[in-house]
Amino acid sequence: MKVPTCLRSRFTAWLLLAILFGFLGARTEAKPPKILDIADTVAANRILTRLSAMMQSSDLITFLSSRGPFTLFAPTDAAFSKLPPDTLEALLRPENKERLQHILLFHVVNGKSLTAKDLLPLTSLLSCEGNPLAIKRTRSGAQMVLKAKIVHADIRCLNGIINEIDTVLMPPEASLPPLAPPVPPPAALPLTNAAPAAIGTPGFRPDQPTDTTNPAPVTPVAPMATPQTSPY
Repeated sequence: MKVPTCLRSRFTAWLLLAILFGFLGARTEAKPPKILDIADTVAANRILTRLSAMMQSSDLITFLSSRGPFTLFAPTDAAFSKLPPDTLEALLRPENKERLQHILLFHVVNGKSLTAKDLLPLTSLLSCEGNPLAIKRTRSGAQMVLKAKIVHADIRCLNGIINEIDTVLMPPEASLPPLAPPVPPPAALPLTNAAPAAIGTPGFRPDQPTDTTNPAPVTPVAPMATPQTSPY
């Protein structure tokens, strides 16, 4: 059966339109998001802002941006709210940088990208800080790192894995540098409005600058009587 010329023309037109729209759809398809390293992933996460501040103050961003691989147990902002008041503020002071580095490295495992599945058979991991991290699974199926529960696992990064936890991990106090007390503010110098003594008045000192625009009032001194010469 011969297809009429008009039907063949319409079919060709529809075919060309379908190819054109398919090509445009492929061009406008959203590109997959770029995979970031651990430091950039933390900085871009809205619930890891306090951890990001720790990384910046500790000067460990370059380390966590290196090749790795690393596994980071990342405390959420809600985890930091469990700490005693002003704890994070004290750690972020420059004099406590070494202590801050120890605490942050206690959340990092070097040389491994560990997903939740990889953690199942493990009972312990060695942190970059040097102390071990106990790993276990509760009867309800929750995965624990010490006393912290993993609330969001398997965040893949360019140089490792991030597992979010609900509690800040603290190494043994004996292995931490002492927490430095806050630096007291400098003592305020006493203010005085007393004007310097004028030349020729009691209290004048040659090494003391004089105020020529607002000279100090001069107390009048009674003239001394001229001694009289005896006529004899």
